Amino acid sequence: MTVVINVTLFFLFALALGLWVVLTAQANSLRLRLKKAEEQNQLFIEYLGNFSFNNTLLQNIQGLLRLLMGWIPARGAVFLQKPPSGEGLGEPVLQLGNIPKEKWMEKLHGEPAETKERDAVFMTLQKEGKEIGSLFVDFEKALEEEQLKKIKEVMTKQALFFIETDCVLSHFRQDFKEETLRLLGEFQKGWVPKLEDSLQGFRIAAKTVPCSRFSGDFYDSIRVGENSWAFVLSDVSAKGLASFFISAMCRTAIRSLVKQWQSPTDILCRLNELLYPEICGRTIISLIYMVVDEKQDRVTFARAGHELPIFCRNGKIEKIDFPGICLGVDEGRIFNKMVKEYELKIQKGDFLLLFTDGLIEAVNNEGIFFGRQRAENIVRELADKDPQYVVDAMIERLNSFCQDNVPFDDITLLAMVKK
Repeated sequence: MTVVINVTLFFLFALALGLWVVLTAQANSLRLRLKKAEEQNQLFIEYLGNFSFNNTLLQNIQGLLRLLMGWIPARGAVFLQKPPSGEGLGEPVLQLGNIPKEKWMEKLHGEPAETKERDAVFMTLQKEGKEIGSLFVDFEKALEEEQLKKIKEVMTKQALFFIETDCVLSHFRQDFKEETLRLLGEFQKGWVPKLEDSLQGFRIAAKTVPCSRFSGDFYDSIRVGENSWAFVLSDVSAKGLASFFISAMCRTAIRSLVKQWQSPTDILCRLNELLYPEICGRTIISLIYMVVDEKQDRVTFARAGHELPIFCRNGKIEKIDFPGICLGVDEGRIFNKMVKEYELKIQKGDFLLLFTDGLIEAVNNEGIFFGRQRAENIVRELADKDPQYVVDAMIERLNSFCQDNVPFDDITLLAMVKK
């Protein structure tokens, strides 16, 4: 009897122990599955959080592949994009993990639809019937066919979405860029002052010939008194869009300074103080500032490293010379000492030409500079003509001189004659 009881108790104990082991194993398995689900959920949250229309195509594809590799253990993944020429796929544009090249190349050049392997998936991406790329993922273990089918479907749709979005955004960005540049170009053209509204006792003309979409040259006229106008001619050494912003900054600063200062030297010294922190080490600006007082028949100059004007009186070129260094070279200690004013009493028939160095530094096919002497000869020859005629003739002769050699710098001319 005692033996029967002991055996019964032993079997009951074994049964209880077995149940405990089974339940514990199930509980551990459940915890593992819950932990895995939580990790996968976190991966998906991070994937959604990292997705952005500002990302590049490769960044979004990379996020997609990392998500898949986190969900289903994989050795690695490869993304190949077909070049615009349509000839082959070349090297992978994105590769994660360590996959032997032979493995994905075999898939690439084989017939992936017929393969019975279930430890890798190869997806061909097509748009409007044309192949545009491929995705290859190498898993750590074989998967069920249904699972592979779902993975392939989801990955293909998501990748095509990224490619299509990138294509649309690329066109949008290009259109936006072109429209922005067009508007900025129109804005710069709007700077050009109406010189005929300036001095009544002078005939004035000006012209800019840019060598690129945006000119580093600009000229301006500003009323500074009842009978006085200031004229500015400037050349920014920067090119492209940078020249536009620097020119805009310089022009705005001058128009602000003339409300507080009258002396050309004071205005240039203050201008250098404003611009030096912004342009030092990045670019320099040459500039000439001229005030014409009609009542006193007087012209007052100050320059910051700019080309000296050409002055013609009674058919003869008379030398004008006064010092000055470019804006942005020195914070003021040297600049303020170098800038000096030059005053000129003007007479009827006197001809004055201001210009940027693009004029005299233009070269022909033989490498010969147009030069200042050539410009002076043209002014001497045509000084009795209308300023607009002289400006146009100067540009025409420059083009004839340069022939096929396109000028590498912007050219701006401002001419005036005393009536």
